Amino acid sequence: MQSVKTLIVCGENTMLKICTVYYGDTYTPDYVGKLYDGIRKNCSIPFQSICISDDPSVEADIVLPYNHYGDTKKHWHKLKFFSPYFGYQNPGDDIIIMDIDQVITGNIDDLIGHDVEENQLITYGTWWYSSLQTNGGFYKFKSGSLDYVWNDFIAGPEYWQMHYYNERVVHFPYYGEQNYVNWKTEEHEAKIIKTPEKWIGKCDINIKEDTINNRLYNKKFGDYMFMDNVNPDIKVVHFTGPGNTIHNNRNGWIKDYWK
Repeated sequence: MQSVKTLIVCGENTMLKICTVYYGDTYTPDYVGKLYDGIRKNCSIPFQSICISDDPSVEADIVLPYNHYGDTKKHWHKLKFFSPYFGYQNPGDDIIIMDIDQVITGNIDDLIGHDVEENQLITYGTWWYSSLQTNGGFYKFKSGSLDYVWNDFIAGPEYWQMHYYNERVVHFPYYGEQNYVNWKTEEHEAKIIKTPEKWIGKCDINIKEDTINNRLYNKKFGDYMFMDNVNPDIKVVHFTGPGNTIHNNRNGWIKDYWK
């Protein structure tokens, strides 16, 4: 059964909805609440928080049930929000999908409030190498304008969820959601708009990779990504890679932002 809490309306008939997915195999339920709290503390724009979750206690305005026994697996549940019939969407709503393994470290009005039009997708600009135009940590689009992402996926979920692993594009089963979104939006000639690269930090589970990333960020933007604290140009730090949890990370600055 879904839990519906107080709704925060943006404008007369439209609303900004920030959507997440939680399933308890790596993270704890507080990841959801801490992400939304971090957004609210660093954003003046009202929004409605929605989470697909297998734990009804997560802190969100609307909690929708996660079905472990359905055709859709793991983070592929995020694609449901591309359907205008899911998550109490209304025509004209702005939809944002975010991963929960992120820490908000600066004002994000420019990020959350980024203008978006029909058949556009706003996504993180990344300063590290990526063969993709899209980044699965952040999608923003107009409700229903990219509905083909969900419609085409649900016509063959078992195929798509293993396709990129079977083709050796990704290294873990059921990975490849952002590869699919990238391909599908390119196929339909959606306009991909990237946010400024220096807004996004990347935290790796491997100390050596973290050092390499810090040097790369410094080389590109003239300052380090994070040392004792986070670069003030960074708005969000994404904890990338399997098993890279925020609560077990060694960086001392996390306690100042993730609470």
